[in-house]
Amino acid sequence: MPPGVLPKLNRNGVQSISKALLFQRLPFHRSQHTIRTMDHNRPTVGGVTAEVLKTVVSQALLGKFTAVFPKLFKCQWKTYEGQKKFFANFSTDCTDSDSNSNNMSRKFCVGGNWKMNGDQKSIAEIAKTLSSAALDPNTEVVIGCPAIYLMYARNLLPCELGLAGQNAYKVAKGAFTGEISPAMLKDIGADWVILGHSERRAVFGESDALIAEKAEHALAEGLKVIACIGETLEEREAGKTNEVVARQMCAYAQKIKDWKNVVVAYEPVWAIGTGKTATPDQAQEVHAFLRQWLSDNISKEVSASLRIQYGGSVTAANAKELAKKPDIDGFLVGGASLKPEFVDIINARQ
Repeated sequence: MPPGVLPKLNRNGVQSISKALLFQRLPFHRSQHTIRTMDHNRPTVGGVTAEVLKTVVSQALLGKFTAVFPKLFKCQWKTYEGQKKFFANFSTDCTDSDSNSNNMSRKFCVGGNWKMNGDQKSIAEIAKTLSSAALDPNTEVVIGCPAIYLMYARNLLPCELGLAGQNAYKVAKGAFTGEISPAMLKDIGADWVILGHSERRAVFGESDALIAEKAEHALAEGLKVIACIGETLEEREAGKTNEVVARQMCAYAQKIKDWKNVVVAYEPVWAIGTGKTATPDQAQEVHAFLRQWLSDNISKEVSASLRIQYGGSVTAANAKELAKKPDIDGFLVGGASLKPEFVDIINARQ
């Protein structure tokens, strides 16, 4: 550009760049002679080596070229699904780490449920914290984001983190004002959904049967499900904890036939947002009961492989002790997932 000439800006305040100029600036710009003489044994896309293209795509995933790359590569960069489809040809960073595993090991799984909290500024700060942190690679992380911020969060969060809707209805579409379908969640980049949370049960009156129908449909649509269960303080004091969680699990079991994309989250209602936490032994006792219930009522294979999270005022201070218990396979974290200490919770097994 000649000196003294101001760059052209589009309506978003971004410098307009012609496609010809863009190709000159990109690291994979080569002469036709170079392209023709490349090693034919190395995989290429349009004459560009996979290694070079991977570097460029990695930059795009960081959001530096998102305004340009959709047209350049004709790829759905505005959705996480589009990014994964394109990037999957060159890297396994965005694939489910359990997908190629046939063993019965249970990978630790930590979910952050933001509930009805957050705005663009705070989400950007959380994403920056998680992007710069050294997260345990042996822990799967899922972020439950408010629906209207799902796409915004997907574009900022690290690719390897899962993204969850906090609710979804039991059908694909229709006259259900205010509801969201699993298909809609997938369309904007979510790959998980949280269902059956105690607040959905208590505040919005969702029944065991409705929650199970939601889970069935979400799984059929290709989402993974965090299926919540848990007893109230009155039910615990009445000695009905096992009875309540067995009833809730039974409802799920009547609708779910394949459990490989399900994580169960046991959340004692009396410990959610109250600052009270079940002791590690109390939590382990219920988790062990659930493991036995699965063995008796579903199968020993499901019992051995299904991950059961604990939720209920989990903090950095108590996460390590809880994580030591043999039947606790992760956490579903509320308020603490909005704070920097969430990193310590994710790394509780390190």
